[in-house]
Amino acid sequence: MIGQSVASSLSFRRPRVMLPLPTPVAQSQRVQPGVPDSQLTREATGLLRELSTPLLFNHSHRVFFWANEMGRRTGQGFDVELLFVCAAFHDLGLLKRFSSEGDRFEVDGANAARQFLERHGVPDTRVQTAWDAISLHTTPGIAAYKPIEVELLYDGVGLDVLGIGYEAFPSAVREEVVAQYPREDFKSQIAQAFLRGFEHKTQTTEGTCNEDICARLIRNYARSNFYEQIQRSPFQNT
Repeated sequence: MIGQSVASSLSFRRPRVMLPLPTPVAQSQRVQPGVPDSQLTREATGLLRELSTPLLFNHSHRVFFWANEMGRRTGQGFDVELLFVCAAFHDLGLLKRFSSEGDRFEVDGANAARQFLERHGVPDTRVQTAWDAISLHTTPGIAAYKPIEVELLYDGVGLDVLGIGYEAFPSAVREEVVAQYPREDFKSQIAQAFLRGFEHKTQTTEGTCNEDICARLIRNYARSNFYEQIQRSPFQNT
């Protein structure tokens, strides 16, 4: 059977299991200096403050400030409020509370962000942009062809985790942000945070950069091999 085309727009495809997203208490809903102040950003900050870790709280804020500065330097318009929400949610999928059984951690974070934004009545186009930004933030080669917020999040993560663009980034901004959100033992701690986020579902890392974490930190880990998978296909050559 061949699927039927439809004229109407397709709805979002949702996870089979929706993980509940709490609302942070009022005392936690306060943004950091330099973050745009809105109901969305206050609640996103509250979720980070209550449910995340100091490591990810600082990392997420640095990613936002890197991405925001990169966006400002392009001279293009971008949605700074949505960019902050993306930065706040981009690693929440590493936390047990937001971790599904079989999806990539990036997708878990994107699904949580979608739930959060829909709860606030955010239009579908903005929701989809946030979902794409978070789900693609470790995937090279695609973000540059998506809305600018997707690319900015990808580039902000790349700078904070890998140092991509370090030399070209304004040193004054870099020093100010790191002073406010320190990188204490960040290189080791972020690798451990990645591992904790997907060591119970290592199959989700196959074919991604995350598999390098498994190969390095899990004893006797047998990494996947795409070429061998092709050769083991049950189809016969004609």
